[in-house]
Amino acid sequence: MCSAERTDDRTTAARIRDAAILRFGEVGFGKATVRDIAADAGVSPGLVLHHFGSKAGLREACDEHVVAEFGRSRIEAVESGTTDPFAAMAGVQGEQHLMRYFLQGLRDNSPGAGRLFRSLFEETLRLMELSVEQGVIRPSENLHDLTAVLLGWQFGGLLLQEQVAQVFGTGTDAAEMMPRYACASIEALTHGVFADTRYEDAWREYAASGEPPPVQDDPA
Repeated sequence: MCSAERTDDRTTAARIRDAAILRFGEVGFGKATVRDIAADAGVSPGLVLHHFGSKAGLREACDEHVVAEFGRSRIEAVESGTTDPFAAMAGVQGEQHLMRYFLQGLRDNSPGAGRLFRSLFEETLRLMELSVEQGVIRPSENLHDLTAVLLGWQFGGLLLQEQVAQVFGTGTDAAEMMPRYACASIEALTHGVFADTRYEDAWREYAASGEPPPVQDDPA
């Protein structure tokens, strides 16, 4: 064999899984077929079913892999102690296929979408706990709920990326949109939005009293 030729050192199952991640991310789980995924991986449809049992079984394997990759890269960054924002941005750029997979997987309003979000939440909560320990983020009185809300905001914004891009006046590809999206997100997370604590104080007062907050009459 010519030295320029290289063999794919992934297992057949890994090649099928990786091909499925790309295919699911491009067209969604419903439109992707076992036949197309098999062709992308260079195997027969029967071999896909041999390894994963069904398309649903393949999706479960893909979900497990992408969530693990999502968590691994972020936990490694926190544990390393590096806070280089440019390295973090480069890492995000290299994860576009994962983001496309998540967006397709979360928008289909199926039990699979719920399981995927739950897995993402559990992985992100681990990351948030580690980030608090490492001093990367401030402690929270309810890190569980904060994690759920932040994760919902993150992927909710990405699910609306076409609308956000229209307001930005850019395309939806990462090179055009991501710098502005990242800048606004980092500003909000670093400095907050409200100028003072009046809303937090009012909510704490309401929560402590157990009474419903006052509601003004509808002028209509």
